[in-house]
Amino acid sequence: MSPNQSESGLLELPGDELGQAIVRTVAYSDVFEMPVNIDHLHGWLIGVECTPDKLTAAIDDVVESGHVIRVGNCLHLPGSEVVLPIARSRETLAAELWPTAHRWSRVIAGIPFVRMVAVTGGLACDSVEPYDDIDLFIVVKPGRLWLTRLAVVALARLVDLRGPELCPNYIVATDSLMFDVRTVYVAREIAQMIPLHGGSTYERLLSENSWYLDFVPNHGPLTEVPDCEPGIARRMFEAALSLHLLDRVEGWEMRRKISRLTKVRSRRSEVGKPDESSFSPSVCKGHMVGNAAGIDEAWRQRCGR
Repeated sequence: MSPNQSESGLLELPGDELGQAIVRTVAYSDVFEMPVNIDHLHGWLIGVECTPDKLTAAIDDVVESGHVIRVGNCLHLPGSEVVLPIARSRETLAAELWPTAHRWSRVIAGIPFVRMVAVTGGLACDSVEPYDDIDLFIVVKPGRLWLTRLAVVALARLVDLRGPELCPNYIVATDSLMFDVRTVYVAREIAQMIPLHGGSTYERLLSENSWYLDFVPNHGPLTEVPDCEPGIARRMFEAALSLHLLDRVEGWEMRRKISRLTKVRSRRSEVGKPDESSFSPSVCKGHMVGNAAGIDEAWRQRCGR
């Protein structure tokens, strides 16, 4: 047991609010067996707004008191030294995946009705395990989500034959950008998201979910994200694909896939059905492993709730 853990194994938090926020943020990453890079800490800091200079001073205090350990530019909990070699290995694998993510995101951004492509999951944090796929969050124009998904999935299967798997597991329409669940987990997913195309849609996503700043108040949006608004030729093609004649095809594809996806059980037996999944005309959230609740609970347990 480390000097800053109680007999129950819970963390002993510093007395000041900013110090507590630092330890809680490091503890959150510890759930994923990750240290926190100091360059990311300000934007990911949970629950306390502060300047970078004030945060730097507070880091020195919590390191000196032994509440967190600093190795180079990384912070981890006492007794969690194992996360450092794990992080180095994952960063190496992430570096190998990023060229593929950039290359194919450009292709997806050119598919009719697509308005934004972003990387989420482990790759967004440069924390990739062997055989991990590339998780994508995609925003599309309303009315053709399921046919657009069909095109994206067909492309993903083609890519899978050549290398890393693309996983377009979260697709929403521009009229459904607001997240219903408001937790630290969802706020961090928004903050960690790396948009590659669709800058204006990304700004709108953050604006419609401004609540996430209640959890990570120092986060600032990424800048210089190229847009993927359609040109004249693509708008004409989209207009042709928007004819009412294809509404029945869209509805058929939606019903067909929802029927299949809702029968999929979680890959974690304790979860049962995929409790984080959501399917509708404007949302296809195919999260077949119910991780969010378990991650939130593990983090709260580390911090003594």
